Amino acid sequence: MQKLLGINKTTFSNLEYMHNAIFSVRYTETGKEHLNHTKGREINAKIIFHHYDGYLSCKEIFDGIHLIEYYYDWYAGNGQILQKFHAHYHPADTPEEIKEFDPWHWHVPLNLEDRDGHRVKGPENFTIHNVISEHILPYILRVRRSQI
Repeated sequence: MQKLLGINKTTFSNLEYMHNAIFSVRYTETGKEHLNHTKGREINAKIIFHHYDGYLSCKEIFDGIHLIEYYYDWYAGNGQILQKFHAHYHPADTPEEIKEFDPWHWHVPLNLEDRDGHRVKGPENFTIHNVISEHILPYILRVRRSQI
């Protein structure tokens, strides 16, 4: 059995109603025949915001309603990665300097060319709602205020 994160999978169809800064959410479940893993079911989503040309790319792997792992990658409008919010366990043979951040970790790019980012410990039970309300929405607000 897979290790679970202890949080429920996202109901992507509700996000637009919960966060009024979201313009649209497009999501699809990957068919079992197209999965490159056997961990569980998988949903991929793209969240687009009002007043901002960046987006959040999401992948959740789950069993029933429980998350096994997630990958929420925040992009600028030009496709540049801004930050990655991940929660997953690395395989046993992964180096300890990577596994020490399991399961909740972020990848923070060190410069514009850095696609993977410097790994830092993330808070436990960090959900997509935390990503949106604590990181993306304040950023959008700062951008909008700077344009006035």
